[in-house]
Amino acid sequence: MAIKAHCAINTHDEVRQQQPRLVEPTTIGKIGEAAVKLSLQGTPTPEAMRHIAQTVPEIETNGYLEEIASESLKGMEEIRRDLASHYSEISIIGRGEGRHPDLAGTARPDFIAMAERSTTPIIIEAKDSIKTNPSYLFQAKFYNGIAEKFGIYLLEERLEGELPNFAPRQLMSGGETVLVYPRLARFSIVKEKYVPSEETIRAVWKAKELGFKGQTPETSCRKKCPHNRLKAKLPEGDMEALPPLPLIFSRGIIEGGHDLDLDYQTSYAWSLMPSRIRLAILLSNQKIRERSRELGKRLMDLFGLSQEAVDIVLDPLKRESFLASRPDAITLLKKMNSDLEPWKVILKKRLRFSAPSILARATAVYSLPIGSRRFVRDAEERWN
Repeated sequence: MAIKAHCAINTHDEVRQQQPRLVEPTTIGKIGEAAVKLSLQGTPTPEAMRHIAQTVPEIETNGYLEEIASESLKGMEEIRRDLASHYSEISIIGRGEGRHPDLAGTARPDFIAMAERSTTPIIIEAKDSIKTNPSYLFQAKFYNGIAEKFGIYLLEERLEGELPNFAPRQLMSGGETVLVYPRLARFSIVKEKYVPSEETIRAVWKAKELGFKGQTPETSCRKKCPHNRLKAKLPEGDMEALPPLPLIFSRGIIEGGHDLDLDYQTSYAWSLMPSRIRLAILLSNQKIRERSRELGKRLMDLFGLSQEAVDIVLDPLKRESFLASRPDAITLLKKMNSDLEPWKVILKKRLRFSAPSILARATAVYSLPIGSRRFVRDAEERWN
């Protein structure tokens, strides 16, 4: 961890010569995801194959990819039958994103599903591999752990029947993960949870922070430990783990009076609105003004927005005022100066250059449709 962190901020724009790949792994991954989704939706195989070809056009000219797609759909036929014996009917309801506030990170499993006669969400993770890997099991346990510890899996687009619903929904429940291997015609249900302890979380951040300083924690690991395969050799060091920078920025945003719930709701709704509607609002188009009440009601019904968020989205002056109340990265550096002093020792001038990225991470992790303030406060209390 320390060596990776060190390399991350000391690697410049180097052009690395690599052998071209005939098939990108992400392309195979897209095929696997599509096969899982279409199969669980009950799409007939010929139609599913056409859908996959539209998603991955390379299939039309690459026989290897076509073979993978066919193999994946055939495997999913068997998996779907076997899953029915465990869950009866299982339906994908959308894509979810888990938030881990203490690690300042996110987790994005492939799908969130629900089983018939159950209120417990099921996390679906498609694996295009032709062999299993212990890291997949750890990943599944971590997904379950986030659901168990924080109860936060956010669905920004979900399916109701076969129709998309764009109102964000927070799943406040534990869950389990199904690892699906379409090409192997196998799946495994993982109910165990991995919830990293506060000690482990601090150790992770300590390793990262030492890596930023060009050091590594003292270790007594064996020669075959993965970090020994990395070329960088760093001196050992020690320090107290510091709270994550995105968490510090998030507290600064809230203390400055900016509402992260409203920030999430307005940003999300604005991104989903057609560009012609956005332009009309920005230009204070009279027809939009006349229809603002009707449009506002639709925004609340379709996107689940609050009345205040609707007012901000539809009124250019209110939107401008709200955006102006959001502190920028440099403002936060000044406001949180005392909290950031230990980080300045580590990152020096890099802190200022990294501030916009830190702010983006802060809003990505800590802003929720509702409950952002408590989310940040609870993480702060665990760190302190």
